[in-house]
Amino acid sequence: MDFRNSLPGRRTFLGSLSLAPFFMTRGAFAQELTETPSCTEGPFYPDKMPLDTDNDLLMINDAITPAVGEITLLSGRVLKPSGEPVRNAFVEIWQCDARGRYRHPWAPGNDRVDPYFAGFGAVNTGSAGTYLFKTLIPVPYGGRPPHIHVKLFHANRELLISQLYLRGQVSQYASQQMVIDPRSVGHNQWRADFHFVIA
Repeated sequence: MDFRNSLPGRRTFLGSLSLAPFFMTRGAFAQELTETPSCTEGPFYPDKMPLDTDNDLLMINDAITPAVGEITLLSGRVLKPSGEPVRNAFVEIWQCDARGRYRHPWAPGNDRVDPYFAGFGAVNTGSAGTYLFKTLIPVPYGGRPPHIHVKLFHANRELLISQLYLRGQVSQYASQQMVIDPRSVGHNQWRADFHFVIA
């Protein structure tokens, strides 16, 4: 399922997000933004790319059954330290399902992973540097706090590998900057924002 094409009124939706302070022209920032810190990739980056690699992780291809878990829209922008948006950056995310299982041959319990959860998604940023994913609120597994892995590319260059944590549950080995704070927007519907700053 191509979430980019199926989401009605995407421009209207993006305009309704709490991004207004960030939609500024070049030079509008009084000082440089702090670069997003990196983190380890982890062992469960896809060993081969799935056939369905859009930005909706809850539906695989044309399936009509969604993944199990708490739904969140993860959105934000990719920016330069000057505040200038990075257009056509390629943003990837991957994470475990609602039961803490990764879609990866080395992952414990991978034979019981939610068959309707893609576990991996990717999208190009728009002209304002915006990105949008439909995914699950991450859950803990194997002693690790809940997190979403991210990787950013631009012009065939890898820009960043990092991990996003839930507020109050950041790994002791990770930067406290890498926090999302999902807020309820309806029954089993959440929304979280994060802006990446790339040199």
